[in-house]
Amino acid sequence: MPQPSLETDQMPVPLRIFATQQLLGAEQLSVLCQLETFFPEGLQDRHWSYDEPDTDVLNLRIDALMKTWRDKRPEQEPPAPVWKCDRNSITTHPQLLHLLTCHDQLWEEAIAHDLSLPQWVVAAWWWGCAAVVCNTSAEKLEFAIAGWQQRYRCAVLYLQSPEMKQDPKLVAEYQADLKYSSSAHIPQTVDLAWAAKDDFNWKHWQLPSALQPWGSRAQWGKEVMARPQA
Repeated sequence: MPQPSLETDQMPVPLRIFATQQLLGAEQLSVLCQLETFFPEGLQDRHWSYDEPDTDVLNLRIDALMKTWRDKRPEQEPPAPVWKCDRNSITTHPQLLHLLTCHDQLWEEAIAHDLSLPQWVVAAWWWGCAAVVCNTSAEKLEFAIAGWQQRYRCAVLYLQSPEMKQDPKLVAEYQADLKYSSSAHIPQTVDLAWAAKDDFNWKHWQLPSALQPWGSRAQWGKEVMARPQA
């Protein structure tokens, strides 16, 4: 796959601070920019509930940042822990002010575009913040995003395929994952071949995020994987 341009002035505004403040390196930024190709073309995040924050009060800005990390996470229970991290670990983070600036820019862009942003930009901002907070290398970041992408595509395929003898509980979990990426409608709107295109690996079918080893329903995930395959 061709590498996206890393020219700072061509990056979406919410991501530029990662580059200009050297929070992330070129390889990490390249991984984030590839997210543009991972979603259906034109997918927008229009789910914003805006209450103008008091930007002079640091604690309120931190609360707003952590709320956006929860609200804009890419799936119900992603492996990167920023959506549920302890507040104290954020208030003492050495890059806190830069993370707050990134958050401000995300919201400024959303407001400037009538509370609508490309979903890939929101996802790239979220994963970028996770990489900064967790000090994640480009290799580990790429691995984490690749895992999410496989789960995203499996969710779309499962919900498009009633012949798979769908489990209603699994349907609900896959739907919950897609909801967080503004994609609840995607299984009904994309071509049947969309999720299975390119390098989709049928041998590595993925359960919803909550059923993964790090998820709150990990034991259920083990039981599902142990079932005889039809």
